[in-house]
Amino acid sequence: MIHLLALLIACAAFLALAVSMKRHQRDLVGRSLPDTQARMARITGWLLLAVVWAIEAALIGPAMGSIVWFGEASIGAWLTVATINWKTAR
Repeated sequence: MIHLLALLIACAAFLALAVSMKRHQRDLVGRSLPDTQARMARITGWLLLAVVWAIEAALIGPAMGSIVWFGEASIGAWLTVATINWKTAR
């Protein structure tokens, strides 16, 4: 169950990182964000990825936690890209 939570946090992290990019702001938010909000979204995305790593490292150790973190981050990134593509195709 905690891995599902970590996966959801990874998806939120990559969505925050996507929102911080001007290229995806209109697709996801519907408008361009001011630089301060884009910077906060970028910081939030990286902090959420760090939280996911901390969760995995606390559960199964830093070595195996890093491997699982890479997997969850990859799935989160893939789901984010799929979401952006789905949203722009509509």
